[in-house]
Amino acid sequence: MNKNFLTLSLICFCALVLYKYSWSKDTIIWGHACIPPLYFCEGDKVSGIGADIENIIFENIQEYNHNRLSSNLERIMENLKKQGLFCSSSISKNPEREEFLYYSIPEAIIPPIHIFIRKEDYANFGGSTMVSLEGTLKNKQLTFGYPSARSFGPEIDTIIKAHANDPHVSATYSSDISEQQIKLLANKRIDYTIGGYFAIKLAAKKQGVEDKIIALRVHEKQDYLVLYIVCPKTDWGKAMIGKINAILKNEIPKQRYFECFKPFYDEITKNEFKNQYEKLLIKATLN
Repeated sequence: MNKNFLTLSLICFCALVLYKYSWSKDTIIWGHACIPPLYFCEGDKVSGIGADIENIIFENIQEYNHNRLSSNLERIMENLKKQGLFCSSSISKNPEREEFLYYSIPEAIIPPIHIFIRKEDYANFGGSTMVSLEGTLKNKQLTFGYPSARSFGPEIDTIIKAHANDPHVSATYSSDISEQQIKLLANKRIDYTIGGYFAIKLAAKKQGVEDKIIALRVHEKQDYLVLYIVCPKTDWGKAMIGKINAILKNEIPKQRYFECFKPFYDEITKNEFKNQYEKLLIKATLN
């Protein structure tokens, strides 16, 4: 009886210590937009490529608690500017963001972005599988909708920014970016949009309009898009990115990290994706 009592007391004591320890730790908030297959948001449950990579980071940074926050990109960037314990992954790089963010080494890649149109309008876009975004934006008869605050790299960002105030161009604001874009496109509120191939296709499939939407390659951006983990440009953010870089250099060459990207290479050739993975991610770990 005494032995059982002592055992139970020890278990309770250890549980109490662990409970107090977990609550004594600071918490990092990780903001993300719901952009499949990077992030699938179903109520409080978050999954996807970005979430899987974050889980690896969380596993290796146990001195902090980690909470996820679904939001739109505008709010994520505003939270990062506040310089608290706030980070985000799957973020592309541009000069404006570099003013207030520390970037990790490349963390993820996604296949080339596309322009999406209604199949019935194919002829209006030249009847080709590739279009120039710059040239298409000059056509004021075609309305363009793009996700505000999302960056597609300097080549595309510069083009969109130059036309952002045009009457036939409008920004969309939503935490479920791809679904909002598809709704606008399917309902003929816009004539074309831009985004990641898999994100838009998944959103179109979910809304039952996959057979009515087609993807066109973008002349100005045909290579893979590189994504990063970011933290505020503070002493804390710099130290945290240093820890994250060390983790990424150790984890990216491992098979389990590569397996996070399975949704991509299930749809394209595995060898193509693996070549890009080695070129854009693994090589970055060697610097």
